[in-house]
Amino acid sequence: MQDGTPFLKYYVQAGLTAAYLGELISPLNSTQSTFGQTKLFAFNVTEGEDATSRLLGSMRGYTVQSSATSDYHSVEVEVLEYNDGSLNGTISLQGIVTVGKTNEIAVVGGTGDFRGIRGYAVITFISSSDTLALYYHELFVN
Repeated sequence: MQDGTPFLKYYVQAGLTAAYLGELISPLNSTQSTFGQTKLFAFNVTEGEDATSRLLGSMRGYTVQSSATSDYHSVEVEVLEYNDGSLNGTISLQGIVTVGKTNEIAVVGGTGDFRGIRGYAVITFISSSDTLALYYHELFVN
């Protein structure tokens, strides 16, 4: 859809505990910054903001801290596993993200009902607590 209407909309429940987020590679120089730190993640994808709303799938991937300053810019690669009962498959996304800001990343492919998909995703930070960060994703296709 090229008219500015999102193709898909969903929430990512980003768990901040070890069960959902794990460090794969430590920072290269942790006294200066977190540059090089690599984290793996596996988060739930839901229809609504509430963590108990309808489960649509999961978001799995990794981030690599790519800024040597105190800013948190990272390269993020994620795979959305999605099944809402009418659409089923995976969507691959990647790009540079900055914590606490609205980010735009590339939709680079998919499988199943999303085979050959291309476009972009707008990721908006909603809120966070000690154990959970909430993000809203809108996917637009070319």
